[in-house]
Amino acid sequence: MSELLLFFVSFEIKEGHGQVENRIQYASINVIGDKAKYKFRVVGEAKIIAIFEVQHYSVMNQITSDITRNGFCNVTCTSLTHLESWQKLLGSSSSQYNFPHRLSGNDFLWFEVGYDHGISKDEFDILWERGTQSMIHQLREGQIEIEIFKVLGERRLYGFTSKKSYEDWETHLWNFQAEDKIYKNAKLVTKI
Repeated sequence: MSELLLFFVSFEIKEGHGQVENRIQYASINVIGDKAKYKFRVVGEAKIIAIFEVQHYSVMNQITSDITRNGFCNVTCTSLTHLESWQKLLGSSSSQYNFPHRLSGNDFLWFEVGYDHGISKDEFDILWERGTQSMIHQLREGQIEIEIFKVLGERRLYGFTSKKSYEDWETHLWNFQAEDKIYKNAKLVTKI
């Protein structure tokens, strides 16, 4: 069996299309259904994001066709890989660890990581290695849940993390050394 293909898909309700909640429910239930590994509603936005693991790209073509046929959503589909494949290419000392590929709970923080935000590759590598080591330690201790995907062919990652009920989000990110220089676009999302 070949490796599953990973995709990040964003469904954003276009302005001027009333009944946002009905449109979100339609996209979530009728189009995405149980085909996505994860599906989230971006808090405060008319937007759904989903991570798909599929056997063949034609599945993604069908999903995006189904949603765009109705004309009320803008759809963006981005190819992904698992973090481990990128870590191996970097020769990172953290590449020897397999990260868990599951998220439990309902409330998460979705964030982007990249060194295309005005820092050098060397500086990014240092900051990322430090953050990765902290995440690995906390994963082993059961202190955090995090799922990270690399955007295929780009110097960007998408991460999803949940926090303990007693933590606030800033403290949670601080705990795994979320440097402002590499962590961007943090948004709260809820599982749907």
